[in-house]
Amino acid sequence: MKFVNVRNAVALALAAAFMFGATGCAGETERIESVQIPGVWTGAGGGRVEFGDDGRFELSGIPSDAVVFSFIDPPPKGEKVSGQGTWSVKRKGSIVGLIYDSTGSFAEGGEAGTLGVADGGDSPKLYFSTSSDREYGYEIHKSG
Repeated sequence: MKFVNVRNAVALALAAAFMFGATGCAGETERIESVQIPGVWTGAGGGRVEFGDDGRFELSGIPSDAVVFSFIDPPPKGEKVSGQGTWSVKRKGSIVGLIYDSTGSFAEGGEAGTLGVADGGDSPKLYFSTSSDREYGYEIHKSG
């Protein structure tokens, strides 16, 4: 159990460092409040993330190249990613941290990821950041 906790901490630290590199130099960072997160968020090509107000999420149809896999072999390019886990707002609302359960595309539990905040405010947008060369990766927006 201690190994998994260390692994989670390392993965989250790497993801946070990656997010800082991707958004830290882009000027003012957008922010989002925890109360804005629950609901269904959708992206291009049928990607969907449903965030519960209980801190759980379930995703499906997310392009495999939108998700950074740090400890397990990623699915083949072109496949869609699915899974579930827990979410929480981090870094004073500038990122949403994800911890994946061992379901769907995630064979091992404890894989960590982040979503950056592309837009806060009334029409929030989140994104899976996959490259420090691009400011935003695969975007999702709140439906309805």
